[in-house]
Amino acid sequence: MYDFLVIPYIDGKELREGEFTYEKILRDFQENKRDNENFWKSIEKLYETNEISDDVPNLSGIDPKLYLLVLKWIWIQEDFNYRLKWEEVSSSIRYVLETRTGTRTSGGAGRAKFYAALILLKHHFTFEQVKKIIPLY
Repeated sequence: MYDFLVIPYIDGKELREGEFTYEKILRDFQENKRDNENFWKSIEKLYETNEISDDVPNLSGIDPKLYLLVLKWIWIQEDFNYRLKWEEVSSSIRYVLETRTGTRTSGGAGRAKFYAALILLKHHFTFEQVKKIIPLY
């Protein structure tokens, strides 16, 4: 599997690794961003095209532009690991996805799983409810 670490910087300072866990990203969305339609449109655009809108609204919590940049790179990694097969990325290693139980599969949810969690949060499910519906990492 391909793996890399996304290290965001703010004002030239590296953020600690624990600043952008999946839980923190989802909780920030729930608490600060889910009711803003322009931000949601930015997430939809990012999900569909890997592009970040120029008109990202200014919101509380994690800086919205940084939020989207980190989400973009996490989703790219998810695509490599769960959506694309080894042939599609010209990997010399014939990797396969294994589920938590050890079963091999030809593909996985990748970014769709995280996007589904955001959709549920947008429609006023709580993080605790989403965690039960969609087991996240």
